[in-house]
Amino acid sequence: MLLKDLLDRLESILPAKSAMEGDRIGLQVQSGRQVISSILVTMEITDEVLEEAVNIGCDCIISFHPLIYRPLYELNEIERVGRLVTGLIKHSIACVSIHTTFDTFIEGTSKIIADRLGLAFDGFLLPDKVLPNCGMGVIATAKPPITEHDLVKLVSEKLFAPVKYTSGSKKDGIKRIAIVGGSGTSFINEALNAGVDAFITADTTYHIFHSVRGKILLIDPGHYEMEQFVSLGIAKLLKNIVDDNIKIELSAVRSNPISYFGTNFESQQIEYLNNVKINWLN
Repeated sequence: MLLKDLLDRLESILPAKSAMEGDRIGLQVQSGRQVISSILVTMEITDEVLEEAVNIGCDCIISFHPLIYRPLYELNEIERVGRLVTGLIKHSIACVSIHTTFDTFIEGTSKIIADRLGLAFDGFLLPDKVLPNCGMGVIATAKPPITEHDLVKLVSEKLFAPVKYTSGSKKDGIKRIAIVGGSGTSFINEALNAGVDAFITADTTYHIFHSVRGKILLIDPGHYEMEQFVSLGIAKLLKNIVDDNIKIELSAVRSNPISYFGTNFESQQIEYLNNVKINWLN
């Protein structure tokens, strides 16, 4: 399959116009490659992911997080991005990022989390004003309503996450829940204006927790914890748009740079990756 055809088909499903302003999406490293035969799907590219791609013979990596986000002024192997770009070129592996085009996709990041939590999708938190079926974040409903304690427990268990949270005005009867996968604290006002009972997002600071305490249940399960499921979602999407002879592999590398003391969340995250890879291949 031509690399160009893959990019065209991705654009038809995940249009660049749906991305957040300034995001780095699309082809990032071509590595001189025109034709691809095997794709490795990952949340982000690390040294271990690159090694994995080389070992299983993948000639294209589709990554949720962009590898190149800021301008490169040199390719220096001492620095992480320079080292990985050099490795991609050396092994003739193309690299494509989709990121916030998948965040705003109707079956994308936040919808995947809502489904995993067993919540009913109601619509986008911030619908795209131009593109139909696109938007940032989702609003979902708990049926039946859930207590604050049980929702926090559910998030921790389903996302394998050491949850941080602050209480809202409703301890019981939480029904409408906003979700923005990854760093979504910039959408807190939208969540408050939407009148939801709870907001689930990541990278929340101490002062943000203070600002909403007593107004809304704010749950932060962690950035990786919210996005660890996107690879499977991307792979399912790819399966419907690539040629039948293209092999799609799921990375089994836990790319989370954060470790936890006194918990088993890391082993749960690794177990999930291994299980989903085995089930995908079957």
